[in-house]
Amino acid sequence: MTGINNIMNSDDSAESKGVVFFAHNTVDVDYVRIADLSARLVEQHLKLPITLVTDTESDPKHNYDHVVRVEYTGNNFRNDHISKEVKQWKNHGRYTAYEHSPYDNTLLIDTDYLVLDDGLLKLMELDYDYRVMEHSNSSAETMPARMGQVSLPYLWATVVMFRKCPRSELFFNLIGRIQRNWAYYRNLFMVDGTSYRNDYSFAMANTILNGYCSTSKNIIPWKMFTVVQEVVRMDTNLKDKIIVRLKDLAITIPKHNVHIMDKNFLVSDAFEEFVEEILDV
Repeated sequence: MTGINNIMNSDDSAESKGVVFFAHNTVDVDYVRIADLSARLVEQHLKLPITLVTDTESDPKHNYDHVVRVEYTGNNFRNDHISKEVKQWKNHGRYTAYEHSPYDNTLLIDTDYLVLDDGLLKLMELDYDYRVMEHSNSSAETMPARMGQVSLPYLWATVVMFRKCPRSELFFNLIGRIQRNWAYYRNLFMVDGTSYRNDYSFAMANTILNGYCSTSKNIIPWKMFTVVQEVVRMDTNLKDKIIVRLKDLAITIPKHNVHIMDKNFLVSDAFEEFVEEILDV
């Protein structure tokens, strides 16, 4: 891991640590509102500064450590798995996280990943240049594990940890190249569908950087729990449990980080009430 030895031998206490969010509002979803609420959970459980990267001109409600204004370019759409409607998807530009992060050690977290414990701090104790989430447990049907029927497994760009070092910079530069040449890399890796996905580009970059080997040491050593269904409410009436209330059932899980894919819930008053409830515990 080029450049890591010097970093690992330096004074760890002198290295800055922080979180980076990307939030680009669409015609359907107010991602800045989601970021503002998720940031409160991050501060409660990780106690780290947060940088918001956004193309929105209006000021966010949360008091971020830094707000980086960017011009969003790109045009992407996806089939919403809940409403089954085609919706705008502003997921380009994640590769600029290395450039925009002011921290030596960065947690790049999607705003729909709810930080409900301090487990992510343990990543900063590991020997790494970057680490990406490999596996996800789902609350419903088994989620596809590959980029296509004859393609490779993909990674989850939902949570990424990286240090400022040459190999991490190369990793993010490669992701940028993949995004700019998506048609070529989509065909090269035999991806099903045409929409650009960060999960896929992060996996491709990691595979290429590791000598076109799908086995990698740059993996976060635990699974992510993902709720894919429509969420009605979330509650925490028990000290160490979370209740996720769906339309037809309720799921009780330990109070740990959870990935919520229902964006309509995340922009609702019910999510804000859940955040307030968590902060009061």
